[in-house]
Amino acid sequence: MRVPAMRVRAVLMLAFLVAAALPAADKPVVGTWQCVSDSPDGAQYSWAVVIREEGGKLTGTISGAPGEFLMEDIRFEGGVLTFKVRIEGDIYTIEAKIQGESLEGTWKGPGSQGVIKGNRRS
Repeated sequence: MRVPAMRVRAVLMLAFLVAAALPAADKPVVGTWQCVSDSPDGAQYSWAVVIREEGGKLTGTISGAPGEFLMEDIRFEGGVLTFKVRIEGDIYTIEAKIQGESLEGTWKGPGSQGVIKGNRRS
């Protein structure tokens, strides 16, 4: 089953936005991240991930060519960022290890998966 490139882009973008919105000092994922994701067909997509901490809770968005999407169930534990994003009714899960100013991980969605990488912009 092939997932439209638009969905893949949106999922990856959301993942990176989540990583960018977490507080930098206590939570190394807070901030803005520029990310790239690989799709099953070999294409690469750029995403802006913005992660914030509001009232002790992580919030964020991921944006790119397909649009802007809210991140859901954002968690940062043991140096690993995880979150979900809903794109056109499908749920995608992102898991990425944060090391310093970079992140690297995977995304999974209905019938597809890929790799995400990114760097903190602010």
